Amino acid sequence: MPRHISIVFPGQGSQSLGMLNCFSKDILNSYKDSIIKSLGFDLIDIINNGPEEELNRTSITQPAILFTSYLYFERIKKSLNIEPNILSGHSLGEYSSLVAAESLALDDALLIVHKRGLLMESCEQGSMYAVINVDFEEIKEICSKVEIEMDTIVSPANLNSPNQTVISGTIEGTDAVIEDLKERGYRKCIKLNVSIASHSKVMSPTLNKFKKVLNEINISMPKYEILHNVDSKISLNIDELKEKLLCQLIKPVQWTNIMKNIKKSNGIIIECGPGKVLSGLAKANNIDNVYSTSSESFMDSLERLL
Repeated sequence: MPRHISIVFPGQGSQSLGMLNCFSKDILNSYKDSIIKSLGFDLIDIINNGPEEELNRTSITQPAILFTSYLYFERIKKSLNIEPNILSGHSLGEYSSLVAAESLALDDALLIVHKRGLLMESCEQGSMYAVINVDFEEIKEICSKVEIEMDTIVSPANLNSPNQTVISGTIEGTDAVIEDLKERGYRKCIKLNVSIASHSKVMSPTLNKFKKVLNEINISMPKYEILHNVDSKISLNIDELKEKLLCQLIKPVQWTNIMKNIKKSNGIIIECGPGKVLSGLAKANNIDNVYSTSSESFMDSLERLL
C-alpha cells in the first residue's frame, strides 16, 4: 500500500443529471426516506430525472454533489479497504470531507449545505470568471483597482493552480476586470455558468445567518486530517473549524496551497465524486498520481496499485 492516501472532493460545477446511475436502486432507496425527511424534498429524484435547471440551482446542487460524493467514498472505502491520511474538498467539497471524516452526519450535512445554498441565492447576483495564464499578483492588482474606482466588489475567489485563478464579485465589477485584462492582451477569460459570487464579500450578508445554522448542528472533530480552503491547514478545535467554514463564504479557496501540501506526502490522490475537475487541477499543479472515481478504469487502477 502507498505510504500516503489523500482524498479530495469536488465542488459546485461537477454536477450532471444521472450522476447516480452507477449506484444500484437498492442503495439509493436505502437513503431516500431519510433525505426526504431531512430536506423536505426528493433529492435523488431531482438528480436522476431533473429538470436540469432545478439540479443547477445552488441550493439543490450543493446537497446533490455532497450526497453523490459520499456514496463514492463509501464505495471505495469498502471495496478497497482503505483509510485516507488527508481529506480536502474544493469549496462545497469541504463539507463532503467533513462527512467522510465523521465530523458531520450525512443528514445534517445535507441540510447545512442546502441552507447554505439558499442563503447564497438570497445575495445580490454576481458572476465568476476563470482567468487563464495570468500572474496572480496582476489579477489581484486589477481587482483592487476596480474595487476602488467603481466602489464595488471583485476579488480572486479560487486560486486553483499557478495558471488558473477564478475571480468573483458583482456583475459590473467582474466585467470591468475582464475588460482590463483583455486590454492588456489576456484573452483566455472563461465566464462560469453561475449567478452567485462565491467566495467574495458579496456573500457577507449570509455570515450571521449561516453562523446560526452551524451552531444548531452537532459537529465533532474529524477522524482524519482535513486541509481547509481558507488557509490549507487543519483545524485544532471545533470553534476554529466552524470559523473556517464561515470564512470560506467570503474568502478565496487556496487550492494551489492545498495541492502543494498534499504533494509533500508523496502518495496518491483520489478525486472522490462526480466529474474530473479536480484531477485536471491536480495535473495543473504538476501532480500526476491522481485517480478519479468517475473514471471507468478507477477500480482496476487502484486495485493494482494497492
